[in-house]
Amino acid sequence: MRRALALLLLAPGLAQAQPANDPAAALARARHQEAAARAQSRADAARAALLAEQQVQAAANLRRLEDATAADTQTLATLQASAADADATLQAAVADLDRLLPIIARLHAAPAATLFAVPQTPPQALQSLTILQGLSARIAAAAQDVKTKAAALAALTAQTTQARDALLAAVQTQEAAEQRLSAQVQAARAAEMSQADLAARAAAARLAAQRKLDSLAEAASLAVPQGHAAPPSGGGAPVAGHIAVAFGAATAAGPAAGISYAAAPGARVVTPCAGTVMYAGALPQYGLIVIADCGGNNSVVLAGMHHLDVATGERLAHGQPVGTMPGFDPDSPTRQPILYVELRQNGQPVDPSGWLRR
Repeated sequence: MRRALALLLLAPGLAQAQPANDPAAALARARHQEAAARAQSRADAARAALLAEQQVQAAANLRRLEDATAADTQTLATLQASAADADATLQAAVADLDRLLPIIARLHAAPAATLFAVPQTPPQALQSLTILQGLSARIAAAAQDVKTKAAALAALTAQTTQARDALLAAVQTQEAAEQRLSAQVQAARAAEMSQADLAARAAAARLAAQRKLDSLAEAASLAVPQGHAAPPSGGGAPVAGHIAVAFGAATAAGPAAGISYAAAPGARVVTPCAGTVMYAGALPQYGLIVIADCGGNNSVVLAGMHHLDVATGERLAHGQPVGTMPGFDPDSPTRQPILYVELRQNGQPVDPSGWLRR
C-alpha cells in the first residue's frame, strides 16, 4: 500500500520529466540549434564580406594617392638625372674655357708684346690678327655656353627641389591614409576572427613554415592542386607603380617567370583575384610573400612585401589588401621597392600581362 502511495506521489514529477526525454522534443531543439547556427554563419559571412568590401574600397581610394607618389618619385628621378647630365656638360664647358684662359690673361696683360713677340711681315701680322679675332669669338662663345649651361643647371636644381617637396607632401598624405587603412584592416580581422580562429590559423602558418620551403616554385606548386585550368577571374595591377621587368625578359636567372613592379614606397598591395590564402609568410630571397588560390587551378604569387595584412587560410575578396611594400626612405627618395608577381596555372608560370592590365 505504501509503495503504491509513493508511486502516486512521484507520478507528477515523472510526468514533468518525461518531455525532456521526448525524442521529438530533442529533435526539435537540435533543428532549432542548427538553424540558429546557420543563421549566425550567414550573418558572420555577410559581415566578413562587408568588411572585406570596405577594405577594397579604401584600398582603391588609397591607390590614387599611391599613384601620385609613384609619379612624383619618377619625376624627381628624371630631374635628378637631367641635373646630373647638365652638371657634366657644364663641367666640360668650363674645362674647355679653362684651356683658353692663359691666352686671355696674356693678351690682357701685354697685348702688343703678345702680337709682336716675333717679327712679322704685314701679311703675317694680318693673319695673326685674323686668328686672334677667331680666338676671341671662340672665347666669347665658350663663355656664353658656360653661362647658358649654368642657368639650365640652376633651373633644374630649383625644379628638383620643388619635386622633392611635392614628393614629401605626397608621401605624408599617403602615409596618413595607409595608417587609416591599417587600422581598418586590424579592426576587420579582430571582428571576423575568434580566438579559436586565430589559434587555428597561427597553427597552419607554423606548419607551413615548418615545411622549410626553399624556392618560390616549390611553394607555388604545393599551394594549389593540379587539374583542368580555367582562365582566372579578377585581374588588375596589384600595386601602384610601373612595370620594371616584363614577363620573359632576360634576367641573371634566365627568362623572367613573372612581372616585377617598381612600386610606390609604402604602397598597399592588393590581391588581383578573390580566393584563399594558401601561404603567407617569409621565403628566402623573396621576403614576405602571399600565395593565393584564385580558383580554376590558378594561383597568384605576390613577393617582396615588408608587412602582411593576411594569414594562411583567410578568404580574400578581389582587390582586398594583403600587405605593404617597404616605406619611403628620405635618404634615397627615388628608390622604388620591387613587387614580384606570378600567375600560375597547374603550378606552372604563365604570362599574366593581359590579366594584370584588366
